[in-house]
Formats: sequence, structure tokens, C-alpha cells
Amino acid sequence: MSIQFQNYDYSFKINGKPAFAPSGLGRRIGKDVKDRVERAFHFEDFFYNLRKGGHVAALHAHRSQKYFAKFDIENFFYSIARNRVARSLRSISVSRAGHYSKWSCVKNPYKIPSYALPYGFVQSPILAALVLAQSPLGDALRKLSGSVTVAVYVDDISLSSNDLPALCDAFEEISMAFAPSSFKANDAKTVEPCEVLSVFNCYLSMGRAMVLTERIAEFYASPRSPASIAGFQSYVDSVARGNRKTEI
Repeated sequence: MSIQFQNYDYSFKINGKPAFAPSGLGRRIGKDVKDRVERAFHFEDFFYNLRKGGHVAALHAHRSQKYFAKFDIENFFYSIARNRVARSLRSISVSRAGHYSKWSCVKNPYKIPSYALPYGFVQSPILAALVLAQSPLGDALRKLSGSVTVAVYVDDISLSSNDLPALCDAFEEISMAFAPSSFKANDAKTVEPCEVLSVFNCYLSMGRAMVLTERIAEFYASPRSPASIAGFQSYVDSVARGNRKTEI
């Protein structure tokens, strides 16, 4: 008996970007493919959105460095075509790759490619990371000098080093790897090597990380429950934990 194909219930906007709420069956299939990828593929530690600590751990990994740089992959999920997802799944021997790629993609609100990974599906982050890891951009990130720290968090790529020439070389190498990977860097969010960086809604400099004042003001601009306030303050404290005490 055939199953009517409906992998999402409705679409909506998050910060102006389209997102999709998976259907019950779509969610179950999404969890299944996510589990299969986790068992079949080893991601490097620099994929921070797939490891404990997330972007806070990424910030802390950079904090011992003096110089920073970053890239943002433009329309990251929606730039990954359904057939590209299927190829990536086949390459790690996940069976029924076509089935899983079909259930993992939607008609692209940005038109090209026709069907792509959406924001909102449980499997989208790991499938996007898999495609990135297998691309020339992923290869370039793996090959960076040991003097350069790398952090990938979904569509954000941040680099840091105490060796400015090494970081400049790394920045150029990563820049050149976007086009062969069929990804586009968001020029408005690209930051060349510098000593102070805004990333993940946080401020980062040598020995210091903190949530941006603007992000804190945005949070408190709306009424919040005591539990919400406590949770947010715990997050703010976790970002700052371990900062050099001599910093002001």
C-alpha cells in the first residue's frame, strides 16, 4: 500500500527566513536518517553544532587566540539540492538514499535548486554538515595548518590563530574553496582577519567572550517569565565563564 507523501505540515518564518514544520511521519523518518548518518560517518570535532557545548564551546576554543576571521554560507540549507543529499548518503552506504533524500527536502522557496533541505527538519543540520564535510570546502577546512583553530556551527565558519600570516593564508584558502563546493559566501557577513570579532551574537577577543549588548537588550525588550530570564542569564554566564579576570 502506498503512503501519501507529506513530509511537512506547514511553513512559517523565523527571523524573516522560511522554515518548515515536519509532519509526524516526516519527523520519524528524519530521526531515522539522522541516526543512520551518526552511525555511518565520523564528523571532525570542529563541527560544533553536532557536539556538546555548541557555539559556546566554539567561542571558548577560539578565546586563547589573538586573531579571528569568519565566513557565513549564504542560504546554506536551501543551497543543498535533493540529489546532492542522496549522493552524500550513498557515499556513506546509507541504504534507500533516494527515499531519505526525498523525505528530507522540500520545494525550495528560493527556487534554485528546485528541491532542497529546509530549516526546521530534525535531520537538516546533520545532512547539511555531511554535504559540507564531503565538499572541497570541507577538505580545505580539514587541511588547515595546526596553528589555525576552526569552528563550524551550521552556516558559520570561524577561524582563529596567534599567527596572523597563517590565518591570512587560511582565510584565502577557505575563500577559494566556496565556488568549487557550490556554496556562496555571504559577503556582508564575511570578516577578514581582525583582533575583535562578532560571531554567534557574541563578542570575541583574546581571552574574552561575552554576549553582545544588543542581544541582551533584545531579550529584555519583551516580557519574560522568571524561568526564561534565569535560563538566559545562565547562558550569558556560560559564554563569559573562563574569561581572563584582568579583562574589563
